[in-house]
Amino acid sequence: MMKVLGKVSLLALSIAVSGCAVGQSYRYHDTTLHVDASGGKSVAVAAVDRRPYVVSAEKEPNYVGNLRGGFGNPFNVTTASGKPLAEDMSLVICGSLKKKGFSCTPVTVPTNEADAQVKDKLKGASADRLMLLVIREWMSSTYTNTGLNYDVQLTEMDREGAVLAEKQLKGEDDLGGSFMNPPGHAKEAVPAAYKKKLELLLNDAAVAKELQ
Repeated sequence: MMKVLGKVSLLALSIAVSGCAVGQSYRYHDTTLHVDASGGKSVAVAAVDRRPYVVSAEKEPNYVGNLRGGFGNPFNVTTASGKPLAEDMSLVICGSLKKKGFSCTPVTVPTNEADAQVKDKLKGASADRLMLLVIREWMSSTYTNTGLNYDVQLTEMDREGAVLAEKQLKGEDDLGGSFMNPPGHAKEAVPAAYKKKLELLLNDAAVAKELQ
């Protein structure tokens, strides 16, 4: 009898976790970054999504990872804003730079925009500094633990498009987990990791120096 109750409890927990995994989203759009640099330069920021599954249209541009239900079946996670991940990132960077005295213009580019066209659009903003964030990978995955795969590169240029500084972050991080509430843990851990990664890019010594 106890074995039967145990199996029923596990089944109920699996069903509950599966239900919690459906329709989840993470808050990427309203993060405020700590930026070391401050100044009055004008900056233009563009983020371009080069994730292969987004470029191929297998996933939507607002896709940011998956949550696995109690039976291991994956459900898509999206941005809470509903906007493309690249747009959320560029707006967060711009908003954070404005808080440090910079004037900043976000430049929106489509996923499949060619590199040369992206650069031309940035140059068209006529800003003192041009920032291009290339997202080659960004995907979290949660079952009981949460992992984050990322490959992002920030390139800072002058108004003519000459490269002044570059910083790349690439890796696979274990963000910990929760047996009882994996989705709840992920909703806290993933945005916190996102904030940290963007701060590491903007506060890179070479990037910050060229902003001053």
